[in-house]
Amino acid sequence: MEKIDQSFLWKLLNASIWQIIGLLVALVVLVGLIIRIRALFREDEDSTADDHQLLSQITDLHREGDLTEDEYRSIKGRLVQKLDEQFKIEE
Repeated sequence: MEKIDQSFLWKLLNASIWQIIGLLVALVVLVGLIIRIRALFREDEDSTADDHQLLSQITDLHREGDLTEDEYRSIKGRLVQKLDEQFKIEE
């Protein structure tokens, strides 16, 4: 009888471990899918609005004297170039 109880307990414990491992694997796969789906939706967001906002912020910083003329021109040039490239891709 004692041997039967130990065998039953071992089978139950062994089955539980595999179920837990299976659930953990399923959870990892689910989290991975959620991350990939969110990344796809974020790629569709319009980043040009962020660039326009950044451009207006650096303009304000330049007006307030926090950016030199050279810094302002450099940053503005990079942003305008990026916006032009995005505009060409959309056409």
